[in-house]
Amino acid sequence: MKFAHLADCHLGSWQQPELKQLNLESFKLAISICIRESVNFVLIAGDLFNTALPSIDCVKEAAGELKKLSNLNIPVYIIPGSHDFSPSGKTMLDVLEKAGLCINVFKLQDNHLQLTIDKSGAKISGVLGLAAGLDKELYNKIDFSKIESEPGYKIFLLHALIDEFKPRSLESSQGQPLSSLPRNID
Repeated sequence: MKFAHLADCHLGSWQQPELKQLNLESFKLAISICIRESVNFVLIAGDLFNTALPSIDCVKEAAGELKKLSNLNIPVYIIPGSHDFSPSGKTMLDVLEKAGLCINVFKLQDNHLQLTIDKSGAKISGVLGLAAGLDKELYNKIDFSKIESEPGYKIFLLHALIDEFKPRSLESSQGQPLSSLPRNID
């Protein structure tokens, strides 16, 4: 099994046209590498976009790249990050998922995370990222027992710093303690 892991693409984040274009070209390069390397699937661990309501042009470009993967039957599993999530609970990722271009693996039912099973057999789940440490509250409410006890190869996506591994430059940033993450995950 071969997969790619992306995060913090922040498409649409730059005001300067040159930097905005460079940001997009970097994303396109990452997608072309995924295709060239024949990955089984792509993981995007939050912040595909820099805002919950990116520009139409930005969404169009992202959709075009995700469509290349879809055409080759390479699924994209994604979670919303703190930038592409809105307080209303809606995100542009919902539109991309409805179009069949990605699968949001943050699925919570009765405080239990659900697993999405890839055709490779990998079982994927994750928790969205929220701003200002609000994801700490969410982690405390989630019962991980179902995914922890599920046999097989499992991947857990998160969009948070792990306190024990934060670099000194981010010491004051909110993170999650390692103890808050699910166990028995590959």
